[in-house]
Parts: sequence; structure tokens; C-alpha cells
Amino acid sequence: MIIAKLYKKIKDKDLLQDISFSLNDGNKVGLIGDNGSGKTTLLKILAGIITPDSGEIKLNNQTIKYLQQEIETKFYNFSIIDYVKNDIGILELEQKINKLEKELTDKNMEEYTEVLDKYLKLDGYNFENNLQIVMQKLMLNINYNRKIGTLSGGEKIKVSLACLLLSNADILLLDEPTNNLDIKAIEALEEFIIRSSQRMIIVSHDETFLNNTVNKIFLLKNGTLTEYNTEYKEYLQLKENEYNTQLEQYNRAIEEKVKIKKQINQTKQWTEKGISRRRTDHDKLSANYSKERTKKTSSKITKLKKQFDSVKIDKTFLKKEKINFSIDYDDVKGNKNIFLSHVICGYEDGFRTPSLTIEIPFGSRININGRNGSGKTTLIETIIGKHEPLDGSIIIGNSVKIGYISQNSIDDIDPECSVYQYLTKGINIDRSQLFNVLSKFQIDYSDKDKAFITLSPGQRTKINLAKLALNEVNVLILDEATNHLDVSAIQILKEAIETFNGTIINISHNRSFKEALNAGIEFNIETGDITYETSSIKQKKYK
Repeated sequence: MIIAKLYKKIKDKDLLQDISFSLNDGNKVGLIGDNGSGKTTLLKILAGIITPDSGEIKLNNQTIKYLQQEIETKFYNFSIIDYVKNDIGILELEQKINKLEKELTDKNMEEYTEVLDKYLKLDGYNFENNLQIVMQKLMLNINYNRKIGTLSGGEKIKVSLACLLLSNADILLLDEPTNNLDIKAIEALEEFIIRSSQRMIIVSHDETFLNNTVNKIFLLKNGTLTEYNTEYKEYLQLKENEYNTQLEQYNRAIEEKVKIKKQINQTKQWTEKGISRRRTDHDKLSANYSKERTKKTSSKITKLKKQFDSVKIDKTFLKKEKINFSIDYDDVKGNKNIFLSHVICGYEDGFRTPSLTIEIPFGSRININGRNGSGKTTLIETIIGKHEPLDGSIIIGNSVKIGYISQNSIDDIDPECSVYQYLTKGINIDRSQLFNVLSKFQIDYSDKDKAFITLSPGQRTKINLAKLALNEVNVLILDEATNHLDVSAIQILKEAIETFNGTIINISHNRSFKEALNAGIEFNIETGDITYETSSIKQKKYK
């Protein structure tokens, strides 16, 4: 694959400018950059989903398969097997083969042979067996006749990954492949990537995943792409060294300007002192000397000012101002604990969790663990009252105020609901306050009137974080909250939870985020087992 001078403008923004690179054998590239930098747009251009304004893509007869972030809702009524067949092209090929075989003649024999070759390349006759093998590797052991819309977020991603792995494409484009995946599935995907000879471009904000899989980095920033022929860990060290060098140069320039400014002020004071000295009528020699000194010092000041202006201070390298994200609440008196007693979650005619009993004291930090489809999100939605438990009881303290970030932030949202309506629902806030909040989260105020569901997943997550900051919640429930966040935004969230003194109930398969949470309780939803961390650092949070 050779990419030459790609350019794409969206609205008034030159999103991609002169993007050029080649993808060679063995390349497994990590495409990184802030949210909104154009990563997904670039992948969609490479996949042929979006047309560039200019530039060239040379594939040299290579095929491309794109793993997008979400399955479109229009496919929710497809069964798993039909969706995979449709996605990789087998369904269409089967229909063509059946039609051609019914009316096979010398005239359409060439077309039939061509269609059959494509079908054989996809190993169509062994499709169901291959699907089963792939699903077993991804640990998705469910009925393949189930509708896509009934699957959990992690199960949907596994179906999308199955499409990718069964496509036999030469080049794979993976956009956030670990979102919603359980740890075992992430490890299986890592193993596949490491062993595969296919060329890949991977967008991921999971630093552990990038460390384990990629051997080259593309940094997309300000519309341009910079290549680093190094692994992700080495890239981070390289950027840190680069930052420290530039910071040192920046500080030296500041010191030099301060020094020159001081010299200018001292020279001015010296000149003014000479001019203001009182002289007698006979002190002509001294007066002439004062004039000469004033002339010389004026020239010196001019030179110093030129020297001052010549010292350039490069501020472009400075890190973007951090989002000052914190979640504050009124520590009202009352019961803020949560208790689940023999709770069974699920659906009357379908999935059910085992009986679950756990006490969550106020201030606890708890990870809910389990494979995709084991009911983690269902449990959370039962706790917040979206579903009734099938059995048992949930006791929510009378002073509990829950803030919830869902992995599916557009479910149950009115398609026409604006960002402003979404943010202000249930709270009183004027537009000036809203402007301040959006600014703090680096969200463009002009986006307030956009439909919430039209924003990118990363933008939606930032807006959900902004909404939490507007509400004085004391229990924070995070369901894959790091999905679609860039590395800097994940770091912001990590810092926010460090200072949050309320309860945190977390579902996450992002290994670095779980480590930062420093949870004192690990709860396995599949078995109901509870593990308490006994270290003094963690235990003090629950006293």
C-alpha cells in the first residue's frame, strides 16, 4: 500500500494535509493522536468509505478490511451468522452462485467461475466451521442465530472481530478493537496480531495493548502525519526526551529575555540619573559628557532591544492545558451504602446471572469482573433502576446520588436531543455556566446545538464526563468509561478518580485504568466471589 498526498477538508477545517506513507510487509502500525485529529477519518478513507478531496491510494491488488468502532443499528435485526456472512461478502456470493447455477450457460460460465473463485478464497464452504473456531478463540459461545441487537457491547465487538479475522484481507484497519472486550479476548486478539503476517493499522488508546502489538507509530497531529520506526514504549520515551529538551530550551530563552530586560532597565536608570543631576553654569564639560553618554546609552538600549526581540520562545511544544476535571459533592448526612441480597439479574425468558450478594460501603472502589455477556452491564442497569431484579433485593441508601457513564451512550437517546438538552436535563444551569463547563472539557461551545448522537464516541464520552461534573454525585458508576477516550483524556479521568472520595463501581478491561483505580474489592459476577484487598493503602478508603 502506498499513500500519496491525501488531503481532506471537513467544514472549514483542513483535517488531513499531505498525508503520505507506505505500508510494508510486517508493518503493524499504531495510529495515535488526540480525539478529533482525524484518525478514524483516515482509516475510512483507506477503506474506501470516505472519499478524499485529493491524493492517491495505491493498493497493488491488495484487499482491505476495516473494523469500525460500532455496529450500525440497521443491522440489529440480523442474526450473528447472517451479519458475518453479509459483512465479509459471502452472503452476496452465495446468492450469485445460486442464481448462476440455476441458469448456467456458456455465456455466464466466466462470471460463474469468477464468483466461485472469490467464494473459495473466503473458504465459503467451510464458513460455519471457521466461524465456530474463531468464536471459540474469542470466547463467544452463544447461539449464532441470536439477533445482533440483543448482544452486549463486548459481544458485538467480538462479532465484528470475527468478520475481520474471516475476511482474509491483506491489510487490516482496526479502530478501537479492544473497546468492551474482556481481558481473555484482548489477550487472544493480541496473540492473533503478533502471529499474523497481515499488515495492520491500529487505532487504540489502550497503552498496554499498543505496547504488546505494534512495531511502528504514526502520529497524526495538526493534519500532518509523522512516522516513528519504533515500538510504542520507545516512542513514549522518545517524545519524553524531546519534550524535556524543548522545555530546557524554552526555559533558557525565558532566562535570556529576563537578563536582557534587566540590562535595558539598568541602562535606562543609569542614563536618567546622569540627566537629572543638577549642574552649575560652569559645569559645561559635564553637560557635554552627559549628552554623549545619553547618545551612547540610547544606542545600547536599541541594540539590547533588538537582541531581546531576536530571542524566540517556542511555545508550540508545551503540553495542552489539562482539563481541570473533578467531581465534587455535598457530603450530606444519611445512608450512602449499597447492598445487594441474593440478587438475580437478567430476563424472564433469557439470560440470568447467578445469585449475587455483596455490600458496597460508601467510599468503596470495586471492580466488577466477568467475561463478555456475563451480565456486568445488566447488573449495573439493575442497580440504577433501569431493570427490576428477577429475585432478591437491592437496598440503595437514602443519600446515594449516582452518576453513570454507559458504554452505549446513545441507547435510549432521542435522535433529535441536542447536546444542550442532554447536558441540562434535570438540572438548572444558564448558558454562561454551560459555556464554562464545555470550555473546561475542551468541547466547542458551538456544538451545543448539535444532536448528541451525531457526535463521535470520544466527544460523547467527554460530554458525559462534563455532565458528571455538573451533578453532585457521590456514587460513580463507570461502564467501560475509557472507551473512545484518547490517552490524555484517560489520564485526566485517572487523576479525577484519584481525588474522588465517593463510591466507584467500575467495569473496565483497560488494564492500565484498572490499575490506576486501585480498587479494594474485586467482584466476579460469574461466580459471585468477592476478593478484598487487604493492603493498608486500599483498606483505609473503606473505614
